[in-house]
Amino acid sequence: MPNPHCDVAGCDRPCYARQPYCEPHYRRLRRTGDLDPDRAIGATVEAKPCMVDSCGNTSTERGLCHGHYLRLIRSGDVRSARPLGRRVNVDCEVAACGRPAYARQLCKTHYRRLLDQGDVHASTPIRQLGGGTLSHGYRIVAVTPDLQQLTGGRKREAEHRVVMAMMLGRALRDDESVHHRNGNRLDNRPDNLELWSRWQPSGQRLSDRLKHALELLDRYLPELLAGGSDPTKTR
Repeated sequence: MPNPHCDVAGCDRPCYARQPYCEPHYRRLRRTGDLDPDRAIGATVEAKPCMVDSCGNTSTERGLCHGHYLRLIRSGDVRSARPLGRRVNVDCEVAACGRPAYARQLCKTHYRRLLDQGDVHASTPIRQLGGGTLSHGYRIVAVTPDLQQLTGGRKREAEHRVVMAMMLGRALRDDESVHHRNGNRLDNRPDNLELWSRWQPSGQRLSDRLKHALELLDRYLPELLAGGSDPTKTR
């Protein structure tokens, strides 16, 4: 079935993205806050000044210049008495968060939670390291600004090296490497990591592998360690 027509009188364009308006009218509403149905799509509009009296810049979004619009969505206030040249640092309104506000007075993580789940889940802690990508079996993560002194200023780093640097309280040296005791390069728990003062050889120590195997059995098949039957075997 074809999409229904735009709700704006005289517009026969199809609706856009489950909205009652076509794409041009929908984007106009998002940008300016007004459908302005009497103005033809594509017609040139005379530039209007920003609604902030002391500004003087041309409005770009909802009657505000881009700078004041960003202030509004990040902090909920255009802060008209503060010049645009002076940066406004606003923290996330979630108690004990401390991260800079991204939108609606929330940091990027809490804002995404609000959009995706309808709640910021303030009691759920935020990981210090961003969810990353894989490279040669290692997880590469985004490093938050407060931890970049541990990575030499790098904004992306292997997670196991960042975790070890956090444990040491300093950046790793060029001749230091981090060894995974159980051989799993994605298991970056502090107790699975070991600092080496030189490049480690390939493989794992047999004692570490046996210890990890016993931990797995104790977690998932404790009856085997107790001398019981193997539940994985079928009759």
